[in-house]
Amino acid sequence: MGGGTLAHDVIANNLRRELAVQLRGGRCRACGPDVKVATGTGNAGYLDALIDCGRFVPSALQAQEPTVVFEVLSKSTAWIDQNLKLRDYDATPTIMHYVLISQDEPRVMVYTRGDDGRLDLRAAMLLTGVDATVDLTSAGVVLRLAGLYEAMEFDPSDS
Repeated sequence: MGGGTLAHDVIANNLRRELAVQLRGGRCRACGPDVKVATGTGNAGYLDALIDCGRFVPSALQAQEPTVVFEVLSKSTAWIDQNLKLRDYDATPTIMHYVLISQDEPRVMVYTRGDDGRLDLRAAMLLTGVDATVDLTSAGVVLRLAGLYEAMEFDPSDS
């Protein structure tokens, strides 16, 4: 989706930069926002960022093995991201983490595929404040919220 806020763009660029640095030299790579993700429900879409651990196919139009998917929340799409897309990604067994990033305050929700094979609210973790870290074990990535929100300004009581 084009036409987002400056805050959305800053956060998404910070995220993709951090992912690219941490994934450099490994089998997985950072992608987005121009790589499509096909889901187990038959839907497909473009995300703010993702980690693809599939075989690199230069001519491919979609991720081969999306492992972690990220959305920076906006007021107009938050309900879709938190409900419909959660259902889509739950139905996609290669996706081990679904990460929702607020652009209004330093807050991240991480859904992790549990032992029951599901991404659901009971397995979700809410992280708040710029000192928090997101540990994405399946991809070997640790993201500091301070890095995701670099160049953003919040009320000091939010951090």
